[in-house]
Amino acid sequence: MTGRHWITSIAAAALIGLTAATARACGPEIEIRFMEASGGDIFIISNVSQEPWALASLSIHLRGSMGHLIFDTEDGGPGYSMPQQFGAVDNEVGLVAEPVVGDGDEEVRLQFRDFGPGKSFMFVIDVDDRLELSDFGQAVISGTEIQGAGGNAVLTQGGDTKSNAEGRFETDGRARLRGGLCV
Repeated sequence: MTGRHWITSIAAAALIGLTAATARACGPEIEIRFMEASGGDIFIISNVSQEPWALASLSIHLRGSMGHLIFDTEDGGPGYSMPQQFGAVDNEVGLVAEPVVGDGDEEVRLQFRDFGPGKSFMFVIDVDDRLELSDFGQAVISGTEIQGAGGNAVLTQGGDTKSNAEGRFETDGRARLRGGLCV
């Protein structure tokens, strides 16, 4: 192989390697899963970033949902039945403080100190719909009813770099919040 062909081959291999590395590095990514449960509905937040992005803050907003969802935290308010206040199941990710979520609110805001890739956080709270004819009654939320709700996140890397990520819930009860472009 001549010198010129050898250099071209190395350049091509480097470009292929760089493209492969770029394709894997898609920036910050958070997954939120919603699960209907008796005694309080469950949200599981996972930092699934492939790079060292730490989740600093997250807002889950129910406005825009197909079921016109709200948080039901008190008896006698706009919710249907079985109210449940916000309750953290664990706090291995440095939840700064449990948020106050009012009865009928459509948003919960969370702040974290140590929510790196591979970590998850779970909390319970009651969610009700406001539809006249809902899939399973106003106290039980289906995948089509949460569809359209979403989330916004702020992630940091190395303390200096910040990125925003956002996404919407699909009919499977999952929202993928992404803040980078995948190649």
